[in-house]
Amino acid sequence: MKIRRKKRGLKWGLREIRYWLASVGLGGFVRVIPLLPFKWALFTILEKIGTKVGWRLATKYKKKMLDNLTLTFHDSLSVEEKERIAQESFSTMIRGFMETIYCIYTFRTRFDPLIGLEGRKNLEQALAQGKGVIAVTAHLNTFTLIGTKLSASGFPNTWILGAQTHPRIAGVWKWTTEKAGSHAIIIDSPIRFHKAIMRTLHKGEIVIFVCDENQKQGGVLVEFLERTMALPAGPAVYHLKTEAPILPIFIIHQGDGGHKVIVDSSLKITLSGDEERDIFTITSQIARCIESTIRKYPGQWSWISKRRIRTRTRRKAFLEETANSRS
Repeated sequence: MKIRRKKRGLKWGLREIRYWLASVGLGGFVRVIPLLPFKWALFTILEKIGTKVGWRLATKYKKKMLDNLTLTFHDSLSVEEKERIAQESFSTMIRGFMETIYCIYTFRTRFDPLIGLEGRKNLEQALAQGKGVIAVTAHLNTFTLIGTKLSASGFPNTWILGAQTHPRIAGVWKWTTEKAGSHAIIIDSPIRFHKAIMRTLHKGEIVIFVCDENQKQGGVLVEFLERTMALPAGPAVYHLKTEAPILPIFIIHQGDGGHKVIVDSSLKITLSGDEERDIFTITSQIARCIESTIRKYPGQWSWISKRRIRTRTRRKAFLEETANSRS
């Protein structure tokens, strides 16, 4: 049988050039930071300029953020409050990017003293079970500092980097993550990906999943922030395989300019014996926990996700069943 080869025309070539330039630019920016003088003062200047200029220019993102805030909070917030939250969220994204880059080189001298760790006992008790820990978090505040703080506190951890737009970009983020003190697993080959996660959990370490993004394929349909989204099935799947406890972990920006990593207690999960139903139940619990934290700190979460969600999954029946039981 003749194997068809994927055509690589002009469109493919332009795409490769674009991502090559993006990866070189991002990688160069990350590497040039330690060469710049007055790094901390420069960070403050860039954050303030980026927020003021970017907010005026980002009309598309501004509209999307305000639409999402309206979809979630309806009329419980005034127009002015939604505008304030959207602007704070935009500023958080700018600061988060800068902090992610700077923490690679100045974490112990600049960031570590500014980040507290609350709930250390919850993490130690979960790790004491010897099954590893499945940490779930969201794009809340500078979430990338969670792994760095845990590593500096003596807790080895590995980030699950979702499917990236291009392998070159994925390589830059993997390098950045590992340079900051954590490990990273990229979703590429399903077999390698699965083995890497199981190996990390069997070593009794922490695997961190970011669970607030819609999955185009294979997600679990749940209600999240007043919409139906397909959230990652990974935490539920690996909990059923290993019995590793699931811990919500978030990082919250403090009024004094610092941060606090908050480790909640393990989720209390009741299993039914039906694997698909249990995956839906666990993912729904994770969604409720993340949603509750976002509603508590709305200005620290990214509100730029698409309003109309498209996905392909086979677990919709459980969501419809839950909705019917409530009505």
